[in-house]
Amino acid sequence: MISAAYDSLASEYDDLLGDLAEATWRNGILAELARLGAGAGTVVIDLGAGTGTGGKLIGDAGWSHRRIGVDRSARMLRSAAGRYEATIVADITAVPAGASCADFIVSGFDTLNYLSPGQFRQCLGAAARCLKLGGWLVFDYSSPGLLRGTWRDLRYDQQLPDGILRWRHHYDSAAARSVSSIERHDAGGNVTWRETHVQYALDAYPLHEAAAAAGLRTERVRDLDRPEFSPSASTHVWVLRKG
Repeated sequence: MISAAYDSLASEYDDLLGDLAEATWRNGILAELARLGAGAGTVVIDLGAGTGTGGKLIGDAGWSHRRIGVDRSARMLRSAAGRYEATIVADITAVPAGASCADFIVSGFDTLNYLSPGQFRQCLGAAARCLKLGGWLVFDYSSPGLLRGTWRDLRYDQQLPDGILRWRHHYDSAAARSVSSIERHDAGGNVTWRETHVQYALDAYPLHEAAAAAGLRTERVRDLDRPEFSPSASTHVWVLRKG
C-alpha cells in the first residue's frame, strides 16, 4: 500500500531530490556496476525505481542493459517512462520477476532502509530467487550511525526556489526506527504536501547474516564516498553475490 503523499511526489521528485539521488547513485551503484564490468545485454532490475534516476544513469552509461524498474507507485513509474525497457508495479519485497532471470538487482537512494528487518530479509530472499547463479545484488544503505546518531533529533529547512522543504528527524529507540517528517511549503508558507518516512538500519553483522541466510555472499562493503568501510559513515554500499 502506498501513501498519497508519496504518489503525489512524482511530479516534483526530480526537482526536489533528483540531484542528491543522482550523486548517491553515481558514487554507489553506478561505480560498482562499472567495476564489476557489466556487459551488453545484462538484465538489471531496479528496486524502488521511483521516477527512474537509476534507469536514466544506467542508460546514459551506454552499457545496453535491459532495465526493469520495480516500484509500488504506478504514478512514479509513469514519470520514469523511457528510462526502462519494462516496469512492474509491485512491492519490492516480492521482486515479481522470473527465477534466475537477472544478472544484477540494484536498489538506490536508501530504498532498502524503508523495510523493517523482517521485510528486508524477505526482500533478500526474493532477490536471490530472481538472480542468476553468480548474479549480483548492489544497494546503498543509510547506516545505523546516521539514523541513530546524526538523525536522533535533527531539524533543518532545505531552501527551494519557490519555498522550503522542512525536514524533521527523530530516532525512536523503543521501536528501533527513525521517523522523519517532510513538509513542502510554498513561497507563501502554505503546506502543499507532507509525508512521514519510517526507516530502519541493520548493523553490519546482522545484515551480513541475513544475506547469507538468503544464499547471498557478501563480497564488498564500503563507504559511499571511499573504498574503505567505516561504521561512522552516513551511507554504505553493499555488494552481494548469489552462489
